[in-house]
Amino acid sequence: MENNMELLQELLQRTETIQKINALQEQASREILSWPALSGKDRLKRGIRKYLLRQAVPPADRYSWPNGLLAGGLSQVQKVLRDNGSAEILKKYFDRWIRKGMPLYYVDNTVNGMALLDLYETTGEEKYLDAASRIAAFLKEHKKDAGENLLYRRKDADMIYADTVGMVSPFLCRYGVLKKDPSLVRLGVLQIVHFLDHGMDDRTGLPYHCFDSAAGIRYGCVGWGRAVGWLMGGIAESLMYLPEQTPQFSFMQGHLQRLACAAITYQRQDGSFSWLLPAAEGPADTSATAMIACALLTGIRRGCLEEDRAEQVKAAAEFLLSCMKNGKVEQCSAECTAYSEYPQRYGSYPWGDGPALKLFAALEEVE
Repeated sequence: MENNMELLQELLQRTETIQKINALQEQASREILSWPALSGKDRLKRGIRKYLLRQAVPPADRYSWPNGLLAGGLSQVQKVLRDNGSAEILKKYFDRWIRKGMPLYYVDNTVNGMALLDLYETTGEEKYLDAASRIAAFLKEHKKDAGENLLYRRKDADMIYADTVGMVSPFLCRYGVLKKDPSLVRLGVLQIVHFLDHGMDDRTGLPYHCFDSAAGIRYGCVGWGRAVGWLMGGIAESLMYLPEQTPQFSFMQGHLQRLACAAITYQRQDGSFSWLLPAAEGPADTSATAMIACALLTGIRRGCLEEDRAEQVKAAAEFLLSCMKNGKVEQCSAECTAYSEYPQRYGSYPWGDGPALKLFAALEEVE
């Protein structure tokens, strides 16, 4: 274990690495307060729909999952390095949301829950715990199917996504343990257990993007990179907060180990993961790479994954560093618009920047 951790530390001690991570932190601090940045064309389209076509146009959601992933990266920096700058940005971000009444439109907004709990633990300010409580209440009341699976979109009856596991389970488990509310812990664990039971591909050991809980049919690509990241991260981070005597702990740990083995099989020589893991000659995806590496590192630190997995984390981190330019992580795949629509566009996006920053900050903690 010590030798593997030393390898990770050596990576972080390089001057060029430090400069790149500092630039990424600055980028995330700007991006979290400005995303989504609507182009002139976007604003024109919204204006036409609202004023000419008289259509209902929802406001730009500045607290959705991309912002939540950036918050997770900055929060990790603040926790590990006691960085006042990141703490102030997070306060500004969350205070603005609280002043707006904390609108919660979709499950996507709940990605902010973990960073809110971090901020509460750091500052002791009750308003951040109150904000986390609103997220917990939202999830408790959110539409579910007959098996208590949270629906990613209310209109998509019975469609259960891997993304939801990563978005809600760690928060529900952590908040439930904190507040001694077993119903929330149970809800978080159920999302994991049901997806592992119904959303996996038996041949590869990788997840489908989603499954229909009523028809028992699985949809989307097998091994879509970010789906693997959401699922692995959801399991690993939930296990960080669950007592080992939790009835489903061993079940989830065993599946995390098998999923890690399956994913690592597809890690490429340069340390990256493809946008679709089995697509060995397809484009690499920095968002999938960062999310999977974060999950591996979390599993190692919880004692749920083998210590020699640090080699794969180091390789992934080196690849991410090679993709960083001007404070941004390039080679990130564009937003997926549905379980069967994976646009083949690559650039810099919050879902690459946030998880990469989280990974580098987490590596600093390994000493």
